[in-house]
Amino acid sequence: MKGRKWFGKGKENGEYIREVTLSTMELGCLVDYDLQTWEVTGISTYDFDGFLTREWELSNGTEVRFLERVEEDGKAEWTLTRKIQINQIEENIIDIIVEFDDPPEEIHYQERLYKAVESSAGILRDADEDEGGREFVNWSYEEDGDRVLFITQWGERDFMACEGTYVEEYQFTDILPGSQQ
Repeated sequence: MKGRKWFGKGKENGEYIREVTLSTMELGCLVDYDLQTWEVTGISTYDFDGFLTREWELSNGTEVRFLERVEEDGKAEWTLTRKIQINQIEENIIDIIVEFDDPPEEIHYQERLYKAVESSAGILRDADEDEGGREFVNWSYEEDGDRVLFITQWGERDFMACEGTYVEEYQFTDILPGSQQ
């Protein structure tokens, strides 16, 4: 019976060990990416009129990143981004959106050209909330390579921008449950 514990089939008291995957990470989980260990410090759900995406806030103690999972037609797509200052985008995004209700079709960030892919409105909720949340409008951009840039509008002049890359699930290893689990 003790062998079952060693091989992960169960604990001696009859509880089963649940495997944690990238999609099932909870607060406090640890995951390795790019030779660094990251902790899940927040989980949110984006609701685009019934189309849900999930976002995990990851921290390595000095940096914060956002891992987002989108599933379409049974296939998961992952992005890993970090917040950037909206004024680091060469175009004056806030003034353009306030005046025209949309950002330009092309924007520049760190000498890279990003082209608009889609825009959508939705509600952001913490993972443990079923109701309420915060309304937003989001614009997605892609660079010719694998880079992405998101602009999110929370209010008339309240904006956030994130930039990063597409990632694959296999790039994240050693996923461990946190101390709360």
